[in-house]
Amino acid sequence: MSLGVALACLLGFAILGWLLLPVIRESGGYEPPRASERSELEDLYIQREGTYSTLKELEFDHETGKLIDDDYKELRMRYSSEAVQILKRIDELEASGAKAERDARIPKAVPRES
Repeated sequence: MSLGVALACLLGFAILGWLLLPVIRESGGYEPPRASERSELEDLYIQREGTYSTLKELEFDHETGKLIDDDYKELRMRYSSEAVQILKRIDELEASGAKAERDARIPKAVPRES
């Protein structure tokens, strides 16, 4: 009987700790570290997919007659331009990441002592 009570108390404390963990982290100012370059790249991938989705919706709305030609052309130009900027930034970040990886693999020359 006391083993059951002990296990119930232990389970209760574990659940209470799990529920209070976000409050404790927030009050302590704890923020898990994030790599800024990686998070920016992830954000750009999400923006890219959103822009592609918007362009598909524009195409569909134009084909079904919900958008007139002038509005369609203007919106398509705007979102296409945004997509190009996103793709350029993705390419820049991926190139800098590949260069950093390549530099890390190349052994550094060690000067000889004479």
